[in-house]
Amino acid sequence: MNDLEPIASLLPASLLRRRRPDAAAAAARAAWPEVAGAHVARHSLPIRMSGDALVVHCSSSTWASELTLLAAHIHAGLAEALGESAPARLRFEVGELPAPAEVPQQPARQVPDEAASRDARRLAAGVSDERLREALEHAIGAARGTQS
Repeated sequence: MNDLEPIASLLPASLLRRRRPDAAAAAARAAWPEVAGAHVARHSLPIRMSGDALVVHCSSSTWASELTLLAAHIHAGLAEALGESAPARLRFEVGELPAPAEVPQQPARQVPDEAASRDARRLAAGVSDERLREALEHAIGAARGTQS
């Protein structure tokens, strides 16, 4: 006699529904290193959809605050990368991130053209943390245009 039962029969249906893969969040997660830039991607990752908002976990409240200020630029990059499947809104919150080895590999770094670089420097100028400012400049520059 086999007394084993599928685990799904023991869990509430509402829990099972929440754990199904979220295609929209998965697509955003795959595009994230390119859209946000490598340094930003090490401190943030799209986790799930909540209504029409993509919830992005950040490694600290500082990262969540800075990315909230740059949400329009990041959203534009996601819209370009994902087209109509891009989320309507972004929500940044402090949360767990996978270990660095689990983060998907990023594509080759793009080089922003001069106009995009100037615009990126202007938009990120108010960020006091030098490494974060440089990462944001790269992300904005990459979203604005690159050289081939």
